[in-house]
Amino acid sequence: MINSVWRKIRAVRLSPFATMRERKRPFAVILTVLVACEIFSPVGGQAQSFSDMGLFYFTGSHRPIQNRGGLFREYMTGNGLGDGIKAGPVLLRPFLGVSEVYTDNVFKRDTNTKSDFLTTVAPGIQAFMPFGGGKHSVLLDYRAAQFLYAKFTENNALAQDALGHVSLNYPGGLAIDLQGGHLEGFDPRGSEVDTQQRDITKWNVNQFLGQIEFTGQKAGIRLRTNFDDLNYTNNGQAAPRDRTRAGANLSVFVRVTPSTRALLGVRIVNNDYNTNTQQNSFGYGAFTGFSVAPTRQFSGEFNIGYQVLNFDHAPISEESTRGQNLLAKGLSLGSEQQTFWYMRGNLAWNPTSRLSFNIRPFSNINQSAVQGTSTFKRIGVDVYGRQSFTERLALRGNFYYANDNFNTNRTDDQFRFRIGPEYRTVKWLGFRLDYIFEKRSSNINNFEFNSNTIMLSIQGII
Repeated sequence: MINSVWRKIRAVRLSPFATMRERKRPFAVILTVLVACEIFSPVGGQAQSFSDMGLFYFTGSHRPIQNRGGLFREYMTGNGLGDGIKAGPVLLRPFLGVSEVYTDNVFKRDTNTKSDFLTTVAPGIQAFMPFGGGKHSVLLDYRAAQFLYAKFTENNALAQDALGHVSLNYPGGLAIDLQGGHLEGFDPRGSEVDTQQRDITKWNVNQFLGQIEFTGQKAGIRLRTNFDDLNYTNNGQAAPRDRTRAGANLSVFVRVTPSTRALLGVRIVNNDYNTNTQQNSFGYGAFTGFSVAPTRQFSGEFNIGYQVLNFDHAPISEESTRGQNLLAKGLSLGSEQQTFWYMRGNLAWNPTSRLSFNIRPFSNINQSAVQGTSTFKRIGVDVYGRQSFTERLALRGNFYYANDNFNTNRTDDQFRFRIGPEYRTVKWLGFRLDYIFEKRSSNINNFEFNSNTIMLSIQGII
């Protein structure tokens, strides 16, 4: 669970999952406007950076229960954004993304593949109010993404979240952050939790994230807590997968150099399933690592350690009467104790003023409760790169790899490669063209697939 000790205000993370309908005429008009803007509205400054969430999403997190980065939502600042709208003490920042996409494998299957076009519309708005002389702030943030398929409308979905973040910074190095909200999303096709049913699986979650940190001249301490209440709404997933999840970690750090700190920490997590009680568990672990303040070339945090996941109940034999009854209801038999490496990193590297990388290694034990599984161990890395050629034009790329080992002896290797140019016409408006290749190899043929996707997107942040 990474949170850089030295804060960096993050730009909006926009990136789409899905694709288009046959709305080529309005889209062509928009592109014409973009070209006109380029001719008549020259601008300066760095091109707008839009982070890739990995599955074509413009904004937000479609699976926060799985994404344990634990990031606090921040007010968007930096180059490539508009000036916002000032309403008294409140700063408003609306934004919008639209994408048209073609994919040759909608359902992410190895056989009988289907192609389709998809349109994604992703609006959002932030309301930011600083107070206490600018030391404290309140942020309200709403983001949505509507996915509309041309043929396979059973994949249509709305992902949205509404979050509030209160940030308090006191003299002497004490900082408190509180964030909570409601999120709605779905399990994407081809993910490790895809049930491979006709309709896409949807859910909602109420979430809280809190942190208190004290930073002294030579040492400091940080306590973070999180809580998720996850509820599935279709495909019969409520009974096996509805649950609450609570966790905390405590880190102590010591300053090694003016810009570097070493840290040591412990973490705990508790999963409490509403119906599928064989999945109830308690996990704990310890980790060490370092954090680096933003410098000219390198910044971020890296943690590595070891973790243990204990189940509240012993696993039940598949041959027993109770085991057969659980399986008939789609519930889990449980699992033995699981142990694995814990790793989490979020590292930024800027070799030159025009070239930048973001590297995110990860390793964790996850609970699944799908396809007859109880847990899977995941290890992998997510690498983002961006090369600027001019103030307007840049090339972006993303490589993702994950190895998943399930308790049922199923092993998956997931690959994703994404590359494409981005072009900014005016300070607050730009577009991207992306090619995305995805592949999953598995020792069980039913879970293998590969897909090719082309996406054209337009993003604007006022």
